[in-house]
Amino acid sequence: MHKLICTIIAVAFTFTANAQGKFMDNLTKKVDGQGIVTITQDKRLTEIINGERQPAAASSVDDKVPQKETKIKEEEEKDSLITATPTGKRTKVRGFRIQIYWGGSQRIHQTRAQQAADRVALLFPEYQTYTSFESPHWRCRVGDFTDRNEAWEALKKLRNAGVASDAMIVRSEIYVYK
Repeated sequence: MHKLICTIIAVAFTFTANAQGKFMDNLTKKVDGQGIVTITQDKRLTEIINGERQPAAASSVDDKVPQKETKIKEEEEKDSLITATPTGKRTKVRGFRIQIYWGGSQRIHQTRAQQAADRVALLFPEYQTYTSFESPHWRCRVGDFTDRNEAWEALKKLRNAGVASDAMIVRSEIYVYK
């Protein structure tokens, strides 16, 4: 009797695992009467989530790829990245950021701050965005500028793109990578 129950559970688990398919495919498939989920991320992350690829630290398959293929693969992966990731040691210093949104403490203000950050990230992926709550205001700031003139040039770009008509340069703690 015990073996029969174990066998039934094992078979049921197998069918359930096969029915799920790929997690990201199930998450983004269209279902009548429901909303649409859109995910924008690096294709490597999707492969890891779907179980098609091991995380970089645990992967030994990539080590056996010939040098020429590795170089091509690296270039393709660089093209697939959404934003550039700073490298080096991160240090906090006094500098400047551009404040493009500041609002109240309600949920709608949080949403607007995040939307402002998303617009900037889409149009200017070279600038980091920072959405934060400092009681009682939600705010969105852009960039890590050590020099006010550098911040001023970025502010002009943001205004010309129509992203930040009321934006201003503010002193802030920024991150510098060395």
